[in-house]
Amino acid sequence: MLGRNLGIACACVLFVWGSLPSVQAQSGSLITDLETLTSVSHRGRKSGSKSPNISAQYIYDAFRASGANPKYQQFTFRAGIFSKDTGHNVTATLPCTQPRCDTPIVISAHYDHLGTTGRKHYPGANDNASGTAAMLYIARQLAKTNRSRDILFVATDAEERGLHGAKFYAKQLNQDIAVNINLDMLGVNKSNRLFALFSPGFSQFKSQLKSMKQAPLKLTVVSSQRQMARYTDNPRIDWHKASDHYAFYRNGIPYIYFGIGEDKHHHTTKDTVENMDIDKYQAGVALISDFILSLTRSPLDSTS
Repeated sequence: MLGRNLGIACACVLFVWGSLPSVQAQSGSLITDLETLTSVSHRGRKSGSKSPNISAQYIYDAFRASGANPKYQQFTFRAGIFSKDTGHNVTATLPCTQPRCDTPIVISAHYDHLGTTGRKHYPGANDNASGTAAMLYIARQLAKTNRSRDILFVATDAEERGLHGAKFYAKQLNQDIAVNINLDMLGVNKSNRLFALFSPGFSQFKSQLKSMKQAPLKLTVVSSQRQMARYTDNPRIDWHKASDHYAFYRNGIPYIYFGIGEDKHHHTTKDTVENMDIDKYQAGVALISDFILSLTRSPLDSTS
């Protein structure tokens, strides 16, 4: 999760959801990915390496195992007044498998974090191994289904340093995109709440989200920065600009951002798997996965 900004205004809908798949059924690969990405061997996933780092390679292999045809996308970004660094997105695609194909969607999650400083290791479990592991899980689920649209995936690099990977990827897109679904900080905390922030003026797919049945967690659907500020009790953060979804929005692509809002362990060495509520995290991932699966089963003209 990038640094934060100011405000906007709109409307909000609050509801509770449910009827999720068994968390035991998810716990294998999802939690393995989460633990691996946060491990000391991944060195905090800092961006700026000349070649794809161990985390990028791990994500590439996971996409390949799901049949999603991964590729590395190399880019450069400004690292100072006179210097540049290199970043590596990992992209993948699951193609439409039906005769009539609706407009593609892009699922994004940044995999980079703060790295290591001396003996300090920054695991970045919530920010954003949680979103990256969720995206890999969703890819595995979608690979088993018939899909009514192309599903594009991008694990972005250098989000923490200015959304650079997402900016590069969004500019390279040469096709219409129905929506970007951005996953960043899914480790549901004591508030028991998961947000779905829609880009201003965008309302497609809200009906699918509202139709999710009841369960232990609360999903709050918002379009308003003012409402986000009230829920998080922090008017200084502009959540419309706080993660990779903003890069897509700047390129004319609407978004739905899933995240928990603030985390007291954000950008500290305490952002660990042990400090996440794993049951709530798995429940949130199951909800998001079910929602995305619903978008691949329904024709575009039936959504509103």
